[in-house]
Amino acid sequence: MPVPPPDSDSDDDDAFTKLEHTNWQRGVDVYHAGFGPLTSQAVPTLLDKAGFLVSSSSFLDDPNQRKVIEEESLLDVACGPGQVITAAVSKAKKMSESKSCCCSYTVTGLDFSCNFIQLAKKNLKLDHPDTTSSSSFNIINLVEGDAQDMSPQFEDESFTAVTSNFGILHLSTPDLFLQESYRVLKPGGKLAFSAWLAPPDTEGFDLILSVVNDVGNPNVTMPDGPPFFRFSYPEEIKHSLKEAGFIDIDITIVNSMEWTNVHSSDQLYNILLEGTARTRELLRGQTKEETKAIKEELQRRYDDKCSITVTGGTARSQRRHLRMPAVISSGRKPL
Repeated sequence: MPVPPPDSDSDDDDAFTKLEHTNWQRGVDVYHAGFGPLTSQAVPTLLDKAGFLVSSSSFLDDPNQRKVIEEESLLDVACGPGQVITAAVSKAKKMSESKSCCCSYTVTGLDFSCNFIQLAKKNLKLDHPDTTSSSSFNIINLVEGDAQDMSPQFEDESFTAVTSNFGILHLSTPDLFLQESYRVLKPGGKLAFSAWLAPPDTEGFDLILSVVNDVGNPNVTMPDGPPFFRFSYPEEIKHSLKEAGFIDIDITIVNSMEWTNVHSSDQLYNILLEGTARTRELLRGQTKEETKAIKEELQRRYDDKCSITVTGGTARSQRRHLRMPAVISSGRKPL
């Protein structure tokens, strides 16, 4: 059975949660435009590791086979702009339209930011204009709530799968989220969540953090929170999931992820300033002189890292994308 998380200072937790909530209420559009093309690259693996409709996917290649599955129910926690929600609906539609299966599903998104909920609803309507919020066959819900206490919204054993796409990085007590995920999962159901690999593997974070450390002030005062890269490390992941009660733990690295929409150091800086929470506070806490030095050094290091020379005929310079691999962790609730 899950065990209680370590004791923590509730005042610190409240201050950290307030910082996160304030910045996510204001930064939804910049986050979606800046991080969306990157974080969406983790979604297919995330859904597969959570087991959502995986049992029927093998039938897509053979139109002569048809599989009827029991209703599957997905909860996406810290759903943000709704990437997992829209991808889950797309996956279910594809399987139904292929006539390979008969998919009855419920997809639910939860986020503590009402602005993210509104953006998720907008994106869902854009991607799936024919999808209604509720029907007798398929149900899609988007609700506001706390990832660390989902009892007001969801009863025990309500879902066959739980996902969170980089949401665990923004919680004051991630262990509570793991325990809540265990509680709302049906026996045999799976949790899958994504996090970034630690620098230097994630080049965007490595650039900004190393530059601030070298020419700025890395000790800006802000509310204490859990280590941002806590869930980058296999031993910590395994320990945390086991403590919450999960078995069959799997850790998958998505090495192919690249920040394809970032083409300059100024873009990188502005996305991190306006579309994040903790990193925004770090950058806002610099003096004018430090900010100037950070931007100049960031440009130099970005150019050094991303410039490549293509040979063959006439040598020419090109840019490569920042590499931003993620780790996707999953576990199953015992039967």
